[in-house]
Amino acid sequence: MRRLALSAAAATAVLAVTLPVAGPAGPAGAATPPLKFGSFRADPAGNDLPMTTAKLNGEYIVVTNTTSRAIVMTGYKVYDAGRKHTYAFPRGYAIAGRKSVVLRTGSGRNTATDVYWGKTNTYVWNNTGDTATLVSSTGAKVHACTYKPVSTGTKAC
Repeated sequence: MRRLALSAAAATAVLAVTLPVAGPAGPAGAATPPLKFGSFRADPAGNDLPMTTAKLNGEYIVVTNTTSRAIVMTGYKVYDAGRKHTYAFPRGYAIAGRKSVVLRTGSGRNTATDVYWGKTNTYVWNNTGDTATLVSSTGAKVHACTYKPVSTGTKAC
């Protein structure tokens, strides 16, 4: 009998640890991440070639701070599906509360509203589809967005 009581107690403990707490199901019940992707433009209008800074900068993804306070982005990274391209936010860069920053593929001067990957001879995002992933300074996945071809070349994440 004692063995059975221990087994029942162990089973109860396992169930308590592994079963989710009841609550709203699906995206409607999901908490909004502190940072999330907004617009994802993987295929700007026009031909990709000849490659120019303007064309490279027409390819972008928006990162939005959903909180009311600034988030320091030191150590945060954005990468593509194959991790062929990884962007690391500059040390000390912060996104103000309830504001967004546009991460552009090409080159330019970083500001409060735009940061630049610095690519000069290659696009980051595949026109045929790609996934952008944002990870924190600890490597934890914060948000992801998958682009699939659309006529506008832009997806809302």
